[in-house]
Amino acid sequence: MPSQRAREALVLAAGRGERMRDQGLPKPLIPFLGMPLLARTIRTLARAGMRRVVVVVGFEGERVAEAARRIGLEERLELEIVEASDWERGNGASALAAKGHVHGRFLMVMCDHVFDPALLERLARAKSPAGGVVLAVDRRLDNPLVDAVDVTRVKLADDGLIADIGKGLEPCDGWDTGAFCCTEGLFDALAEADGTVTDAVRRLASRGLAHALDARHAFWADIDDVNAMRRAAREMLMQVSGKRHDGPVARWLNRPLSRRLTLRLIRKGVTPMQVTWGAFALSVLAACLLAAPGWWALALGGMLAQAASVLDGCDGEIARLTMNESETGGWLDAVLDRYADAALLAGFTAHAFWQDGMMSVVLAGLAALSGALINSYTADKYDGWMQRQGKAQRFRLGRDVRVFAMMVAALCDAALPLLWGMAAVMHFENARRIALIMRGRAT
Repeated sequence: MPSQRAREALVLAAGRGERMRDQGLPKPLIPFLGMPLLARTIRTLARAGMRRVVVVVGFEGERVAEAARRIGLEERLELEIVEASDWERGNGASALAAKGHVHGRFLMVMCDHVFDPALLERLARAKSPAGGVVLAVDRRLDNPLVDAVDVTRVKLADDGLIADIGKGLEPCDGWDTGAFCCTEGLFDALAEADGTVTDAVRRLASRGLAHALDARHAFWADIDDVNAMRRAAREMLMQVSGKRHDGPVARWLNRPLSRRLTLRLIRKGVTPMQVTWGAFALSVLAACLLAAPGWWALALGGMLAQAASVLDGCDGEIARLTMNESETGGWLDAVLDRYADAALLAGFTAHAFWQDGMMSVVLAGLAALSGALINSYTADKYDGWMQRQGKAQRFRLGRDVRVFAMMVAALCDAALPLLWGMAAVMHFENARRIALIMRGRAT
């Protein structure tokens, strides 16, 4: 069986999308988490390693084609538009229009299906039968994103081949995800079929030319209607929010709040960079309030610092959901977090100095600041070491815990105890990490 990696992709974007006509746009152009479905599909294919993409258009073809060309230029892809004259016969007829425009092995996806790029990359590397197809099959029959009534079902043979495929198939072993790795033999089957891709795959399956790739736990969703879109958006947000090394405050307080805020910010068109700077500005404002005399300013500053910590979790979520991640953005976020920490601790130090006027307050502030900054510096190597050792972090002292402690101390009017306490805890944690890593290197 051929094993050369697929580098071309075929996107079917010709349908009318009857169940979403009330959105006032051709279905490929309907926004999903801040990005039209077609744009998300093309970007996903680019991240899966595709270099050339053919888009089949039909309903409002010129409008859809213009959008496809624009995203193709942004992604620096070779992009070709094919117009399907008989697209109303079904998605099979639309796919058949691309005959002669894709060659060798190629991926085929529906533009209203959303995928994890890693799934498409696995599919592109899958071994496919000569003249046949490989279909990514979701074997999670309890997948909450799947409409079990409407989904196309797949029955598998013991050898991993597809035995049958169709709606209402009982019993079944999995769901058709709508992602295929194809050979040009697909077009021969489409020419014989009833106008649908499903019938073409069924014909290939009868000849032993339709294989299944287990989608495992990869994310995918069929955006059939508004309800399906909402379910998929919530699930995608759950998947991209949070980090492997999130601390307890981030996990149980900040993330549940940031997820709700992230969806609202995406609908408003807010960018990750705007959120990064906004969270930093809010931290600076909090630091100014913390530095002022009086409990009310201290308490308000503490609450604003915690609010900034929640907002700080949104930039990464927005970047991942809108596929706008960048090393520069992550680096800037980390730098501004360090400046924000310094500003907040400086605010606490100034407040405590107004109260006591003692040099020990300055020493406490310097000790807390150095402990916090070194804690951030040691975090990356420590987290990486824990991951390589296969050890779970039951409790992690990170920025989320520090900022939450600041809020509590501010509400309790305990600026100086906060500084001494943070200095002691942060330096102890830094020493523990150093000792742990050095001991691990010695063994």
